[in-house]
Order: sequence, then structure tokens, then C-alpha cells
Amino acid sequence: MNSIKIKLIREGMVTAAAVKDRMGRTLLAKGKTITDKHLKVFKTWGITEISIMSPKGSQAVKERAEEKVPVDPLIVEEMDKLFQFTDRRHPIVNEFYDLCLSRKVNLKNDGIG
Repeated sequence: MNSIKIKLIREGMVTAAAVKDRMGRTLLAKGKTITDKHLKVFKTWGITEISIMSPKGSQAVKERAEEKVPVDPLIVEEMDKLFQFTDRRHPIVNEFYDLCLSRKVNLKNDGIG
């Protein structure tokens, strides 16, 4: 059983545990195949990670997620300044921070930012 960030989940993966929202409501039962519709629902309800059953596919996804991309300290400083009045312990805010940081790094690496 591997817990994987929602942005790395793909259609066809199978849940290893029930996916529940913050209130404990089941959004998708254990052993169900994830579809595009499910992904949209998970993102809508603020789900940040899902336990996945298929070890072969999820291991490759997990390895890709662990790849480190060098981040310019100036970019981190800029993002920290933009998010200074937010609670980064909140999963949605933290995910949004990571998304913004990743986008900024990708833009810089592409020569745009």
C-alpha cells in the first residue's frame, strides 16, 4: 500500500483504502479503479494523497515524485514572501505553495521566468 500525492495519481490506479474527505465521508471505496471523474471529485474535496494498491505503477510514480530538482533560493524566498500570511500546515495551502513553487521553477528552467 503506497500513499501517493493526488497530482501523481492516474486513471486506472486502484485504491488500497477508502478515500474519505475531512468529515469522514467516503468518496471512493477500497479496491475501486480511479477514473477522471474521481480525480476531479478528489481535487474538489481537497484530497491531497490517496493509498494506491498497484505496487508496480505506484512505485514508478513515487520514484518520479522523489526526483529532486534544484531550486534557486531566490525563488523560495519569493514564494515564502507571497505565502507569509498563510498557514502552510493546512494541506490545501501547502499543496498550493508546492504547486506555485514548482511552476515558478519550471518557468525559470524553461527560460521564461
